[in-house]
Order: sequence, then C-alpha cells, then structure tokens
Amino acid sequence: MENSPALIDGLEVLEKRLLEKDRVFTVGDAAAITGYRTHEAKQILDRLIAKYDCKLKITADGDLIYDFGTRPHKRGERTWAEWQRGVQKWLWKLFMFLFKIWIALTLVVYFIIFLVILIAIIIAAIASTKGDSDNDSSSEGIGNSFGSFFNILGEIFQSAFRWHTHYQTTHYVIDAHGYTYQEYDHVRSPTHKGKKSFVASVYDYVFGPERVEIAPLANQQEAGAYIRAQKGLIIVPEIIALAGWKGGEAENFLSELVVRYQGEAKISNESLLYGDFTDFARQKTTNQEGKVVWYWHEYEPEYKLTGNSFWRNAGITFMCLFNLVFSLVFIGAQLNPDQSGMNFTEQDFWIFIVLGWIPFLFSVIFFSVPLMRWLNIGFLHRKRHMANIRKRVMGAIYLSDKEVMSLKELQSVVNQVNDIEKLSEEDITRAINEIIVDFYGDIDFDANGNTVYKFTRLREELREIKQLRGRQDTDMGKIVFQTE
Repeated sequence: MENSPALIDGLEVLEKRLLEKDRVFTVGDAAAITGYRTHEAKQILDRLIAKYDCKLKITADGDLIYDFGTRPHKRGERTWAEWQRGVQKWLWKLFMFLFKIWIALTLVVYFIIFLVILIAIIIAAIASTKGDSDNDSSSEGIGNSFGSFFNILGEIFQSAFRWHTHYQTTHYVIDAHGYTYQEYDHVRSPTHKGKKSFVASVYDYVFGPERVEIAPLANQQEAGAYIRAQKGLIIVPEIIALAGWKGGEAENFLSELVVRYQGEAKISNESLLYGDFTDFARQKTTNQEGKVVWYWHEYEPEYKLTGNSFWRNAGITFMCLFNLVFSLVFIGAQLNPDQSGMNFTEQDFWIFIVLGWIPFLFSVIFFSVPLMRWLNIGFLHRKRHMANIRKRVMGAIYLSDKEVMSLKELQSVVNQVNDIEKLSEEDITRAINEIIVDFYGDIDFDANGNTVYKFTRLREELREIKQLRGRQDTDMGKIVFQTE
C-alpha cells in the first residue's frame, strides 16, 4: 500500500475534503467521498494519518473515528507557538555560547593580570627578607605559593574553553522529598580529581546546570519495545502509562505508531480500540532499541539554580564583585575627572573601555542572568513537584485492581512507599483532577456521601487486552527455506 500509486487520486480527494471542511471521518465516510471500496478507503485513511495528526476514537456502538482536530496539522510540522519556542531556544543557546566565550576570555585575561600582581608582590617580599634562614623559609613558602597558584591557573587554561559543564553519563540523586532522579556527571577539575571544574562552576553559576532530558525518539523506542514484548498489541491507557500523555496526545501517538510500525487500528468484539502490530512484534533477536520504564518510575529532574557548593558560589560572587568594583573606579574617574584627581588624556580613552565599561557590562550580565532565573525557579520547583505527585497517583490508579476507590483508599495506596514524602488528600485531589479524564474515570459519591472515583472502563480495557494477548501468536516458527 505504501508505494502503490493506485490510491493517490482517492488520497487527493479526501485530503481536499479535509482541508476544506470535514475534520472527522469513518471508513464509510472515506469510501463515500472517494468512491473507493471500503478496504481501499481504509488504506487511504492510513495514508492520511501518516501525513496529518489524528486522534483515533471509538463510539459507544464500536465505530472507529478518525478525528483530525479543528484544524489539520501535518505531522512533524511546527505550529507558530512551537516556532516561537524554537527561535527563543536558539537565541538562548547563541547567547550562552557567546557569553561563555566572554567568560573564558575574561577569566584568562584577569588571571594574567593577577599573575603580574603576584610576581610584583613576591619580588617585594624577597627584597624585604633578611638573613639566610629567613631567605630559606621564604623561598620555600614562595615555592609552595607558586605551585598552588600555577595549579589553579593550569585548571583555568585547560577548562576555560570547554563549553559543556557535564558529561553524557548520569548518576541518581534523591531530592528533599525523596524522589530519585537522574543527573549529569559534572565536568571534573583537571587538577583536583573528583571535584567539579571551577570553570564549569562559573558557567553553571550563570546559566544553571543542564537537566537530563529524554531523547527525541525515546517515547517511540519505548513504545516499540513494549509492543514487541506484549505480542504486538497496545491500548491507549498503556500509552498514557508509558509516557504520561495528557488529553488527546495518547490517541494521536497511537495513530503515529500505526504509521511508524505499519500497524493497524482495530476494534474488538467488546468495542475496545487497540493497535495491532503483529508483524512488527515478530522477532528473532531479543535486543530492544528502547527500554520500558513506566511513567511513574521516571521522576522529573530538579531545577537547580547553580548546582555548586555554597563556598564555590561565594568565591565566584566575590570575584565578579571585585571586577565590578574595579570597573566602577575607572568609570567614576572618567565621569568625574576633577574629583578623582587623575589626569587622563584623550589618548587614554581606551583604558576606560578596557578596564571600566567592558568589565562593568560583563559583571551586570553575569549577575542579571542568574537573578532572572532565580525569580522563576520557585514556579519551576512547584511545577516539577506537582508533576512527580501526578506520576505517583497515576501509578497507584493504574496498578490497582479496584474499579472504585475512595480518596482515603487512594491515599493509603500512594503512601505505601517508604522513604518518600507522604501525600495529603489535597495533593491527591489536585493530581487526580488531571488524570481522571485520561483514564476514563468518573467522580461519584458512596452511600455516606463521600467522594469516590470510578475507573470501570480502564479495568475492562486492561482485562480485555490481556485476553487478546492470550490468543495472540507471534511465533515465527521454524525456517523451512533459506538461500545459500
């Protein structure tokens, strides 16, 4: 079907209808509009969902609906909002790159200046020493000072132009609420093994440490691994449980999987919508490209302001404040030459630029960026915390066998895990309001007037897909012919 030109005319007719007025089709609608046979109309619809985002739905009578939304949107094509976010992200990365160069150059230049100052101090100290014994002890102290200083200077030169502040390897960290998440391994100091590089600390001070994000096709790989492990069958609630999709995202993702893995959307005798990927599930190798991890086992990484120790941040702040004060002295001398008592000629203008305005502008940007991030980090912390709570509540609902659960029962299940924060009824209520629609749930009241949550359809779908898998055969059998 994929390469057959026989259905191109029908696809053009149906696509024109989609773009002009109709957004929702059944197979019968597609057949009536195009004039093709029903099974051919089904193939045309499959081609259409390969081109446009589509939510697969099922009616109470068991009819399969292809819903293309209020406005057709091509798969992979960015919306205006996505373009804006993309441009903003690109501009932010460009700013980070350019400012990191500025930081690196500033560190090198100022350390050269500090080296000249240090040499001057050492020469003065040698000149003031008296006696052979004093000279010996002073020389030893000077040697130690030189060694320590050159170690620091060596780290600066080796690390200044390494733009990445972390490796691709990760380790697990537990936050204050008990949630375990992945964090990148920071770039280590070339002179102090095991410790975070000073330059990496400076970059993280300004821009913040990068959070571990999922790979672009991680959800597709994970879904593929799950499908192959589950005899080629998958339903929408399982897609939600794997990736945490909200609203109609899971239905659209199912249609994407149908296209990606040459599957088929089917309806069972009990009106269950499921994806059938029997051919995709037939396998000779046990290796999987994706790892199956349920959504509630992947807690959100923390938003950190710098990721540095207190004293490292204090040292960086002091250094930049020193630069700022130093620059203000020269700017003040330029703006008020009479009060400063300094005599500068017009030819000395470059001194004010290099030692005044440039370090001043650098210092302002250096402090402004983390300040702006600090103003937003409280919101990000609350957002992340709520996302982790949602994961826990979702896992408790999905893994439970009960069709009806009271708020206290749900709270008891969620809080069974030790070494993690205990959720209040308010936390659970807030989370379940986001989950209940996606899991086909209803809110009701028991005989005593207490709120209960019903997940009858969720339980029925999970039971039925299990039965369908029990009847599914993906065994490839023995090889009966092979080429030489």
